Amino acid sequence: MARISIDIPEKQIYSTELSVRISDINFAGHLAHDAILTLTHECRARFFHSHGWTEINVEGKGIVVSDVAIVYKSEAFFPDDLMMQLYVDNVSKKSLEMVYVITHKNGGKEIARAKTAIVFFDYAERKPCPIPDVFLRVLE
Repeated sequence: MARISIDIPEKQIYSTELSVRISDINFAGHLAHDAILTLTHECRARFFHSHGWTEINVEGKGIVVSDVAIVYKSEAFFPDDLMMQLYVDNVSKKSLEMVYVITHKNGGKEIARAKTAIVFFDYAERKPCPIPDVFLRVLE
């Protein structure tokens, strides 16, 4: 079976600490795949908030997630403390990729990598739009 590969970009833009909640655990007793996606959303929302934005208002423009990939490296359990690092890659006129590296806070063992393709979106016009300059400046 071919495996998805997610490389870690050079440009880290944010990091945050999160904990595995009991609701993040699946039937096998470890961190569930859908919880990984929820953790990436939390990390991204915190990044936006740290700059005074929301995911639907960066100078009046928002974002949509156009695709997602997750690669597992090891298990995590309730109530493990996690470190999430957020990177950006492949910035274009209207989109970019956000790469998330999730590790155990204590010891640094990697749990998973995830990638979301982000498209900036004008919700008033219901169509993709250029990435706002203020956002691009943060990435510099």
